[in-house]
Amino acid sequence: MLRYEMTPMDVVTCRFGISPLNEMCLSLRGLRAPGTYASSIAESFLHRPEARPHRSTLLALVNDELSTPDVVNPRPESPSPRLTSELRSLAAAPPRALMHDLDRLWPGCPPPALNGPSAAVLTRVLVALEAYWTWAFAAFWLRHRSILEADVRHRAARSAGFGLLQALSELHPSISVDETALRARSRMGPSYAAPVRGRQVVFVPSLFTLAASHPSSDAAPPMVIYPARGQRQAVRPDSPVRAAALLSRVKADLLAALAEPRTTTELAAALGKTPSAVNQQLHGLRRAGLVRGARAGKSVLYSTTPAGRALLAPAEEPVRAGR
Repeated sequence: MLRYEMTPMDVVTCRFGISPLNEMCLSLRGLRAPGTYASSIAESFLHRPEARPHRSTLLALVNDELSTPDVVNPRPESPSPRLTSELRSLAAAPPRALMHDLDRLWPGCPPPALNGPSAAVLTRVLVALEAYWTWAFAAFWLRHRSILEADVRHRAARSAGFGLLQALSELHPSISVDETALRARSRMGPSYAAPVRGRQVVFVPSLFTLAASHPSSDAAPPMVIYPARGQRQAVRPDSPVRAAALLSRVKADLLAALAEPRTTTELAAALGKTPSAVNQQLHGLRRAGLVRGARAGKSVLYSTTPAGRALLAPAEEPVRAGR
């Protein structure tokens, strides 16, 4: 059980963020628990020839309890940092910080990939993570970052409409927040209590956690990782039969991708299309009454209408108009 002790000011300064390095390292959990998460991106990478020099190092970054080193799971210090900046921060970290985390991860029995001087181990980890990003995770991040961004937008809308405490209470049943404390029940890692003391708690949605996750050390910057809404969109299923039969395959895929409201740019990244091609298909779906758009700041968020949801629903589960 994690408990962050907070003042009312600590509560109102909580924020959200997403981190490519954090998400990439959490995805390594799939190596120890195949089939647990919606995506098997890490398992797929290990079958590539480019992964051969890095397999043992990547496997060493997650233990059988699915814990990972704090230093490679950084708290995002901006709403959406770039991987290059996060890797620079990791490269600048004292090598002994990584070794301390690895000793805690593998008490008394570190894997052979972690043997050697601390600076050499840090370099080995950096090279392995850069290879994983280059050959596998960069494309995954491009397609699926929008799921995490949509989650954060949803939390912001809930906070604006119903208050921050209500929005935070909806993150996951394993997380509870009031004006004095945040409590999180985690499936892995140690239990501890720590005062926030103005350090700002950051909430991070992830596709690779089933309940709350948090740093293993109470000295780490306060962070709670929670399951993102729409996790199962990480592996996009085939378009529903009725949609595929009545629409072109492209339009059916586009309609299926709108299970959560998305912008044209997010849809293009998710589907591997150009924004102009997506716009053209959206125009046809809007004329058919299957999709609608609503302005959100400088962007337009597209979502399915009741008719569009009815087309996506399985035949045995009809959707009532207006649901």
